[in-house]
Amino acid sequence: MVTQTLRCERHDEPTRLTCVDCDRPICPKCMVRTEVGLKCEQCAAPATSSVAPRRSSRLPLVLSLAGLAVLGVLAAVLLSGGSGGDDTTTALPPVGTWSEMPNLATIRGTTTAVVLSDGRVLAAGGGVGAITLAAAEVYEPDSDGWSQVAPPSSARRGHQAVVLDDGRVLVAGGLAEGRPLASAEVYDPVADSWQPVDPMATPRLGHSLTRLPDGRVLAVGGSAIDAEAGAAGGQTLRTEASAEVYDPETASWSAAGRMASPRFEHSATLLGDGRVLVAGGLGPLGEGAELAPLRSTEIYDPAADAFVTGGELGEGRTNHTATLLDEGRVLVAGGAGGENGDLSLASAEVFDPRQAGWSPVGALAEARTGHTATGLDDGRVLVAGGESARRGSRRSLSTAEVFEPDRGSGGEWRSAGDMGCARSEQAAVLLGDGNVLVMAGDAAFPGQAPVAQSCVARYRP
Repeated sequence: MVTQTLRCERHDEPTRLTCVDCDRPICPKCMVRTEVGLKCEQCAAPATSSVAPRRSSRLPLVLSLAGLAVLGVLAAVLLSGGSGGDDTTTALPPVGTWSEMPNLATIRGTTTAVVLSDGRVLAAGGGVGAITLAAAEVYEPDSDGWSQVAPPSSARRGHQAVVLDDGRVLVAGGLAEGRPLASAEVYDPVADSWQPVDPMATPRLGHSLTRLPDGRVLAVGGSAIDAEAGAAGGQTLRTEASAEVYDPETASWSAAGRMASPRFEHSATLLGDGRVLVAGGLGPLGEGAELAPLRSTEIYDPAADAFVTGGELGEGRTNHTATLLDEGRVLVAGGAGGENGDLSLASAEVFDPRQAGWSPVGALAEARTGHTATGLDDGRVLVAGGESARRGSRRSLSTAEVFEPDRGSGGEWRSAGDMGCARSEQAAVLLGDGNVLVMAGDAAFPGQAPVAQSCVARYRP
């Protein structure tokens, strides 16, 4: 388990929080919440007016806590007093609890995890440093332990996995030996065996896999080897606008409609009407342009086998999360933004399919990218881990937050405490008992190479 405790320079107290601008350690007593994340008072000062402000929920909030019993960032609620009073804040206690679970049998980063039809959890593939894994294991809820199962036929990391209607698991794409993969295989949990299936037409890394209502699986975007650009030597990646569909009945892929914009590290969400919302990602903003976080969204209609343009995000983002809410809206949270995608975001927004538009909701307490978002049984959304990124500096997070949707106000965030293991690019699944299991991932801190993790934590809402 890798964690790193810093000390606030001003108050000399232990902390895991840092300023998004200068990376200086800060504690809850001196942190300032801004639209781009938490800042120290010095970095936040230029954005603060010298005139005494009137009450406004849009101003940064300085949170004052009695102690450090909770290491996560506590949500702040603005209380309006009388007409002549000043703004005050009060901290709400974190929601839910975390507990440490038995570690994975194999250390692994950039892995996938899915819940099998019998309630067990399958973790497959991943990587440790330069090593790509061909290993799989399952979590047994009854024994709270992990056991190894049959290994995949191919090593891969950064791949995608989806459970098919018959209970088998399709794994496709990813990376091995420095090259995106087109290969795919299916795991049968009853027979404990892997079976290679026809490869995709295009190697894909940073793509998405989405199971459609009819049982087929849609693969969208990603990056692949550009044979023409790399012909003179070396290896060049191109961003994909193509899509293809896997049919479990024939164990084969067929071409699907193309997106208007090539993209990878995007999100893909199955809407209530059976269409698929593809949002953001990295892609060129024009012909021959450099890659940048995208604001564009597209919606795939399986009946028409075509993509149509959706409304634009409030800001370009990649490596974010997108979660379907109970009432049919989609919550997009965090990710990486900025001109080059090197700035983690705290902003969040919601897509309403009925209006085909986006609207902002409250910001996360901590800017994060490479995190997980898991829909809970009661309609809330748990966001955990990820990393704070700023101008090439990376710091993994162990904190978590819960989004509480409200159609009237949009919704708000609450602290969900600290999961005890800082990591990003981890996997998270909702168990049959309503708890969330978070596992594996990579831990990175300034000046250090990422370290793959085996730690596992369980969140009880």
